[in-house]
Amino acid sequence: MSLRVLIVEDELILAMDLEDMLVDAGHEVVGVAADMHQALALAESSSPDLALMDVNLARGTNGVETAMHLRQRFDVPSLFISGNLDPKTRATASRCRPVGFVPKPFSQNDVLSVIATVG
Repeated sequence: MSLRVLIVEDELILAMDLEDMLVDAGHEVVGVAADMHQALALAESSSPDLALMDVNLARGTNGVETAMHLRQRFDVPSLFISGNLDPKTRATASRCRPVGFVPKPFSQNDVLSVIATVG
């Protein structure tokens, strides 16, 4: 199933790698956001099915908080892809009912196998 995916990642090269991976797998990337403000604006205008979410975002914004807003306002679930997935962060992030957690550095297979469970 093809999904409409929002990438929320402040590292441009990594965001581009994720976008290429998703497009090659048949998904549509509706936008790339570096912070919470951009992510919420893109979600409102593009109605994504899923957000790929880093924990630490640009301009001091937080991916867990962003994921909670996406879930509450637009019912968009998140897949956390981060180098900061310690137990405390996972516990806090679990409140927004994410579809999963993939640590950085990630493999394409790890990310796509979790995405395959959405829908």
